[in-house]
Amino acid sequence: MLTLLTRTKSFRDPWVGSPALNRHWQLHRRRVQLAESLCRWRRLLRPVEVSDLQRDGVIAIRNWLPVDRFEALREEVEQAVADAERRHPITPGEQVGFQPKQPFPGGFDRFDGGTLNRFLHIDAAALPHAADFSGDPRLSRCSRQVIGLPQQARKLDIYLTVHGEESRTPDLQKELHRDTFFRALKFWYFLWPVEPQDGPFEYVPGSHRLGARRLQWEQRTADAAIHHQRQPDVSGSFRIHEDALAELDLPAPKAFTCPANTLVLADVFGFHRRGSALPGRRRLSLYGWNRPYPFLPITW
Repeated sequence: MLTLLTRTKSFRDPWVGSPALNRHWQLHRRRVQLAESLCRWRRLLRPVEVSDLQRDGVIAIRNWLPVDRFEALREEVEQAVADAERRHPITPGEQVGFQPKQPFPGGFDRFDGGTLNRFLHIDAAALPHAADFSGDPRLSRCSRQVIGLPQQARKLDIYLTVHGEESRTPDLQKELHRDTFFRALKFWYFLWPVEPQDGPFEYVPGSHRLGARRLQWEQRTADAAIHHQRQPDVSGSFRIHEDALAELDLPAPKAFTCPANTLVLADVFGFHRRGSALPGRRRLSLYGWNRPYPFLPITW
């Protein structure tokens, strides 16, 4: 039962996925509402200036760093990525679905179908410019806008995306989805330009708002996952067809193509996806996240 008060979102959990609790008490909807109320409380305790991130659920900030700092950071990260590829050559993904982590010293690979996600951990001694990035107070201000909590420096990795061949090994991250039943922050600081063929991040503006229609959709989708297994096994990360957005009074997804030195931040309670890309295309970024315990009533 204690899992009900944690971040657990998979309906394979006997309590979270209880047919009786969801049928008679609408358990999923109540967890969503409680998490939202506590998030609002945390934001009230430490209010920050409202921005497009709060209004739309997503924001792209160009020229995040001065040119000299950006170039030094990019050079440092590119060298780390090249060194890792020499030690651990990149291979294509051959299996459908989400695959487990493949750890190696200093990081890990994980495949989403044919798409490779390579994460490299940041050692402050070896990567001082990357380590300095995580201490930027602007990141904490953005994090407070979404979840009411500051950003933690350790929640940052180097992230290389290598797109696979979609016809044989489709990437489930390229389907519209929301990550969690509560508000969480993700951000990508792009070190290379992101063009349409690179699979840009896509987001449905305003889809992070929790209104009556969204609550009804959440419970309906939970019921379908529990009783009919209509959702794929993505650990409670709900999918939605683009055609269904109009039922929630939502617009079409927006693709965030951008130049290098752009920071894209998103509340991943909103609907988003990895855009379509040409096979073999690469994106390079610093990737950060802040996924709180949803039922935490305090801030700092």
